[in-house]
This record gives sequence, structure tokens and C-alpha cells, in this order.
Amino acid sequence: MQKKLVIYLLILLISVSIFAGLFPYPIFSAYTNVTESNMTEITNFKETELNTQTENKISVLSLDWNTVSPLLEIGKEYRLIDLKTGTNLIFKRLGGINHADIEPIDSENTQLLQEIIKNSPWERRPCFVEINDNLFISASLVNFPHGDSKLDNNMEGHLCLHFKNSKTHGTNIVDKQHQKAIKYAQKQSSKIFELI
Repeated sequence: MQKKLVIYLLILLISVSIFAGLFPYPIFSAYTNVTESNMTEITNFKETELNTQTENKISVLSLDWNTVSPLLEIGKEYRLIDLKTGTNLIFKRLGGINHADIEPIDSENTQLLQEIIKNSPWERRPCFVEINDNLFISASLVNFPHGDSKLDNNMEGHLCLHFKNSKTHGTNIVDKQHQKAIKYAQKQSSKIFELI
């Protein structure tokens, strides 16, 4: 009796194996007849998911100046994005204790700056500063060159870049207009994906 049961089980297993080889799973699945249109939809969905995951890794923060200052190293280059015009330029931090003193790195970036400052000297400009690929900081730019210049960039003077709770050098106070521009930039932080 046990021999017959074993033989029946072997026959059943062999039959299932042959059947599975002839008709691969899923035999009754809706996806056995995937059309070219279906494949395009699937591919687009996957690409959208990947883009969303990449975008979600980017943070735009409003950090206190005491936190930002060590991140924004003196002598290093960073990208600044003007919120109103979408202009991207590269600058170097040259110093600054109460806020960052910066200059465009070369004449090409100075020319980009000229587009920002056209007809609006001393305006506080809401902007973003890229610290690394995943981190942007909301900031405010005094867009008129003044004081000393240290770079050969076809510009006389430097610019002041303010962050949350940063102060002016002359009066040593927190400038309300800068703080307003920083808050505005932070509220508009979702635009960063259109500007980078």
C-alpha cells in the first residue's frame, strides 16, 4: 500500500513538473499579455518613482547663522540661486563674522550677478545657498558690491549674505529686512526643484 502511494506521488510530481515546464507561471495572470503600451506605462511609473525619491532627498532649511557659518567654509566655492530670477551663480566665501562676505568667483559669475542687481541696489534678495547635493539653506543677499574686493572677477567690492539670526557688521544687529527675505525664501522652498 505504501509503495503504491509513493508511486502515485512520484507520478503526480513528474506530471506537475512537465505541466509547469509547458505552461510557465502565471498561466492565468493578466500580465501574460503585456502590451507595448503597458510596458511604457510601467517604465514611466518607475522613472517617476525614482525622480521622486531623488527629489525627496533634497532639503531646504532655514538654519541659524551659528550653524551655517562652519558649514560655509571660508575660501570654498558654493552655488547661490536667486529666487526671483532663478539665476544660479558660483561664489566664494571670503570671510565675515556676523554674516558671510562673498564674491562671484570670476567675471562670468559677476555678469550673472549684474542681472540680479539690475535696477535694485541694496535690495535684500531671497535666495538659496547649496551646501552640498542634498542641502540648501534659505538666505538673503545684499546685492550691491561694497567695501573691499579680494578676487579678480571684474567687480569692485564684496556682497553680504545673511542667514537666520545673522547680524550686520556695522550695527551688530539682526536686520529685519534680511530676516523677512529669508522667511520668504523658506516659504518658497518647494521651487528649488525648478531652479536647480
